[in-house]
Amino acid sequence: MQEFRRFVRGPVGKVLLAAIILPFVISGFYGYFTGGGSGDVVAEVEGNKITRSVVNQRVERVRDMLRQQSPNIDPSMLDSFVRPEMVLEGLVNEQLILAAADNAKLAFSEKQAARDIYQVPLFQENGRFSEIRFERELRSRGLTPQGYIQGLRQDMLKEQYRSGFMATNFALPTELQEQRRLGEQVRDIRYVTLDLNALRSDFSVSDEDIKAYYDQNQAEFMRPEEFRVAYVKLSAQDYTDQVSVSEEDVAAEYEVRRSIMEESGASTARKVAHILVEINGDRDLEQAQTRATEAAQAIAAGGSFAEVAAQYSDDPGSADAGGDLGVVSKGALPEEMEEAIASLEPGMVSDPVVTDAGVHLIKVSDVVREQDLPTLEELAEQIRADLKQGRAETLLNEDVARLEELLYEHSDMTVPAEQVGIEVVSTDWVSLSSLPEPLSARQVQQALNSDQVRKDRHNSDLIETAPGEYLAVSILDDKPAEPLPLEDVSFAIRERLKGERAADRVQELSAQAEEKLQQGASLDEIAALFETGIEEQEGLQRGGAEPSMEVVNGAFALPKTAKGESSAIELTRVGDGSLVAYQVTRVEDGNAEPLSDAQQQAALLELGNIEGQRNFRQVVALLRDEGDVDLNLQRLSSSSADQ
Repeated sequence: MQEFRRFVRGPVGKVLLAAIILPFVISGFYGYFTGGGSGDVVAEVEGNKITRSVVNQRVERVRDMLRQQSPNIDPSMLDSFVRPEMVLEGLVNEQLILAAADNAKLAFSEKQAARDIYQVPLFQENGRFSEIRFERELRSRGLTPQGYIQGLRQDMLKEQYRSGFMATNFALPTELQEQRRLGEQVRDIRYVTLDLNALRSDFSVSDEDIKAYYDQNQAEFMRPEEFRVAYVKLSAQDYTDQVSVSEEDVAAEYEVRRSIMEESGASTARKVAHILVEINGDRDLEQAQTRATEAAQAIAAGGSFAEVAAQYSDDPGSADAGGDLGVVSKGALPEEMEEAIASLEPGMVSDPVVTDAGVHLIKVSDVVREQDLPTLEELAEQIRADLKQGRAETLLNEDVARLEELLYEHSDMTVPAEQVGIEVVSTDWVSLSSLPEPLSARQVQQALNSDQVRKDRHNSDLIETAPGEYLAVSILDDKPAEPLPLEDVSFAIRERLKGERAADRVQELSAQAEEKLQQGASLDEIAALFETGIEEQEGLQRGGAEPSMEVVNGAFALPKTAKGESSAIELTRVGDGSLVAYQVTRVEDGNAEPLSDAQQQAALLELGNIEGQRNFRQVVALLRDEGDVDLNLQRLSSSSADQ
């Protein structure tokens, strides 16, 4: 069983998962934070527009998420891995899935989304939902509750659609048996290696050879164009020492928060149940009201609310639970229901209430004190920090506005910096491809490459490089690209020439080995040609990396040999350019040890999940083929926005 798991979770499996998950992992929690934004339309999917600004926002959020998970990740690798084109593919797939879910009449109501929000740990304090924390978290991301709920609904609809394919696949015991036979199969090999790196020592390179190569390939040995860059920086942190918050300020803010909480009813909640009679294609408003009245009469005649809900309610999420919606706070339900709930005492049932969903009968069974505002002493430090941050941001925003105007009005940064009271910082000579902190942000590099800054030598616009941090740059001086001195590159040239000659030797011996194999040569004869010994490795498994991935994959691609026989000899190049000749000497199928019932059930579920993933990839591919998708990839680059 362990070998089977290793097979399905090996390198091939990881690549498979990446292909499945990557287009969708960029939605999830971050999917709630995409706004409409402005910018050129880079794609239109089933009538829905995707703008460049939305793609760029999602790119940065995904990169931020990966930076948090791997703080030491190489920024250049991150930029090359999370590309706008890749993110756009994911956004297009999301829109296609949402359109397909809508066509399939899938639904996830705002009420269901609101109930789910209560379970999010991020919005809880002491294990209970905190409306203050909820609003604070959304506000910090520039969101409204309605926008968050809409994003949550969309994510759940996508998951419903995906689960419809993923959760309905299964595997048969015969499939599992065959997978185990192949997946847990092991093979033994004999092989000889012609090591390219070892061959380097057989060759010498003269100084004349190095000089000739240097002269003939001058363009490869150029120091890139370099610049001295000036910049000014504004940061909210720099203003915190300039503001103060008194005890009176803290007390006044506490009273404001307490009043808001009391007026909003956030400190109380009610345990609510309802009966929903839907308005749909088979029932208009008048018919729904008539049915709701019948339900009310059944309750008045002595029927329990739970029994009547089971008989009359069209809400599949609550009908079988007596209509129970749980404990809800103010703002969680439609306004019409909120007004009715506010007028009910525990045990009372409302008159029919009409909302967009239909006609409701509502019962309040209890009023609970959900939470109290912490005391002034408990909140004082947080309030002081919030006020200080807010006042620092106010000063920052004032200087941002002033500096933007001054940078536009002046040809250099000296006067703008003096007017705002900040320092102009100058770098040493740097290339634009390796800018130091804090200039390494992608937006800064784009600004330095713009005609405004690089060609016309004007100040850049003020760039927000991070929340509360702004930069402007200008170029003080430039140094054109120039050849690197020969002594600086002679070692690299020597090694390159040795490598090229070793590669030529490998190619020559490869041709000789091919000829010998065609004549029926043995592995011993190939080892003699390569002037090296024969090595053996037992128990190779699929996806292994020893002696090399190419050799392992090749060995498992060969036909199964009869017991006691060896396969034909194969030649293959490995990643470093070396040449390997190998043959399979033994094959042993997997599935030797029977699985327990529990192990077999787990393995069948895992195989069914893999099949479901494959099917869903095919579904997305079909949606892509048949969907109305119009891409404008050239607009992904801001430099082409005006073209």
